Amino acid sequence: MAKTPHLSVVVVALIGHDALANCLDRLPLDAVECIVVLTEEMRPASQWKRRYNSVVFVEAIQEPVPLRRQRGVKAATGDVVGLIEDTSWPDEGWCAAVRSAFEDSQIIAAGGPVRIAPTLRSRCQALGWSDYGSFAPNRAQQSTTSRDRPVTTNLVPGNNMAFRHCALLELLQREESGLIEGPICAQILAKGGQILYQPEMTVTLSACDRHSTLLATRLHHGRIYAGMQLKDSGWISRLLHLAKASVLPIVLTARAWIAMSKSNRANARLSVLFWLGLMTSAWALGEAVGSLRGVGRSMNEWR
Repeated sequence: MAKTPHLSVVVVALIGHDALANCLDRLPLDAVECIVVLTEEMRPASQWKRRYNSVVFVEAIQEPVPLRRQRGVKAATGDVVGLIEDTSWPDEGWCAAVRSAFEDSQIIAAGGPVRIAPTLRSRCQALGWSDYGSFAPNRAQQSTTSRDRPVTTNLVPGNNMAFRHCALLELLQREESGLIEGPICAQILAKGGQILYQPEMTVTLSACDRHSTLLATRLHHGRIYAGMQLKDSGWISRLLHLAKASVLPIVLTARAWIAMSKSNRANARLSVLFWLGLMTSAWALGEAVGSLRGVGRSMNEWR
């Protein structure tokens, strides 16, 4: 029987306060190593330490989310490291599901479903469906027979992912930006590794920070995406991407609506669809800028 891997959980704090407390309270802190990466706007780590004395608190100063994740990964000591955010609260069996995902030595990374809490404000729900709609559990996955079937995939959600620690550290040495979801997954697949979608590894997007819902922030994220995708491309590829950006609002909104429909959420409030349209338009504008000007300083706005 394979040895059960030692699990470290890195929580990147986007909000802090009650959101972080609710996230930590859902983790079995006596059974896993937990590392929380705080920002300087949040109260001192010493205050959190008094409440959660088994948790390691790391303070990051004005760093974008990818570099804060990387800081947490470097502080971890487990065989497997899971990465979540304090806006996304894990199900009770999340840690067990992460461990089970790595029973096969060929699995290098794993991710799972992301529920979008219907109690969130419309703007926050729109953000959730825009970013994580493709990972939302659909009707089939909610049945007992389907939920027990992990399958290989090619991508993981940024707020619900796990990696073999040594492999991730090695791959991050070649990724200066610290980006994990796309670039690292691509490297894993290129080297013959496998990525697993584990249906029991579920989190619920239960809170959101104001900065992430700003249209300017969505523009910066779109610019980051396009800039990273095209960083070694010529002008023909860049101009083709620019042309594609003109139809992105329709494509991305439709994709999110289809995900909502599959999750029995197609009857969401009209205001959710309104914000979804605005956010996808801002993202598309960012991709247009990124296709011509690259990432620029947009990475600094990912916080």
